[in-house]
Amino acid sequence: MRIDTNTDLRELLKENIKLSKAILRNTDKTAKAMKWMQVMSFLRILLIIIPIILAVLYIPPFLQSLVGNFGQFYGGDQLNILDQFKNLNPTNVNLDEVKNILK
Repeated sequence: MRIDTNTDLRELLKENIKLSKAILRNTDKTAKAMKWMQVMSFLRILLIIIPIILAVLYIPPFLQSLVGNFGQFYGGDQLNILDQFKNLNPTNVNLDEVKNILK
């Protein structure tokens, strides 16, 4: 019994080519998915960092104007406690002065 090796090799080559094409398609899909993952991770980082930067830039002036408005509404320097503590000299703190500030 003679085995036709030429036909068997052709069939094996055809099957190998089909499998190689399938692997290539899957590899292309995986490469595209990886590129989109990189783009989305970059956008996600931007969505986190941009609001933080904007907050650092715009919230302090907003809070200063808010404290100023409420300070005028509620009677002056009561809300400026931090500024009053900055003006204290830590070497010779007067307890009466601290009590007056905390009142």
